Amino acid sequence: MKIAILLLIFFVLVGADKLLTLWNMQALSNTNPNYLEAEKNVAAKWLFQKCGLVGGTIIFWIITMITLSIAYYSFSTVVDPYKVLWAIFIVYGIVCFNNSFYLLKNLGVI
Repeated sequence: MKIAILLLIFFVLVGADKLLTLWNMQALSNTNPNYLEAEKNVAAKWLFQKCGLVGGTIIFWIITMITLSIAYYSFSTVVDPYKVLWAIFIVYGIVCFNNSFYLLKNLGVI
């Protein structure tokens, strides 16, 4: 049961990252015609250009979930699955904090 809760947190954190990225891009699009230049991930930027912000975000979320699921499965055969999930949580926690900071900055709150 514990692993199911941790996997749910995994999906939520990745979803939060993608949602915060979408909100950041939308906030920037209101003030900057070259708002896609703010995206540092080349693959995400390309998907945004080809599929739009919402479509690109959804496709990139799917790609990220597949990639991270493969990485989780691969590493969990060698390392304790809980440790693998906690490593993903730490990385995506930092990413979500960073995206939140830039969202507040792009909205003019800070």
